[in-house]
Amino acid sequence: MSHEKLELVRALIPQPDTDWSRLIRDDDSFALVRETLGPLVTNDFASVMVWPAVNRTYAGLEGLRNNWLDWLEPWATYRITIDELIEVGERVVVLPRNYGRRKDMETEVELIAAAILTFTEAKIARWEDYADRAAALETAGLAEDAPTSS
Repeated sequence: MSHEKLELVRALIPQPDTDWSRLIRDDDSFALVRETLGPLVTNDFASVMVWPAVNRTYAGLEGLRNNWLDWLEPWATYRITIDELIEVGERVVVLPRNYGRRKDMETEVELIAAAILTFTEAKIARWEDYADRAAALETAGLAEDAPTSS
């Protein structure tokens, strides 16, 4: 099986010490994100937030930014490490650990989340962020104890 999608996703993920709140909020930093992702996404690219009681879809790369801006609103700092990447057909399941410090807190909290990136013709067509890792694994057709690809 080709692992081109895994390698592409792996290459797109910032280093673990990257503060996503700065990366997304800062116009110049996000311009670089837009420049990097632009050729890698479909014309109808969608970003989806799948959280308990919240399911929002955003269009295009500005939609991806707005999705993240909505999520990052209460966070002073936010960083992500990747536990695992799993290729499932035209999807790559990303299993991250998110660490954030809210504006009114001194310590970080951890969120064990997931994302599913769906590809169409070698480009990313859909990026879904899940607060519930089990729900993402179920959506991707995987059980939590499934064998992995990364």
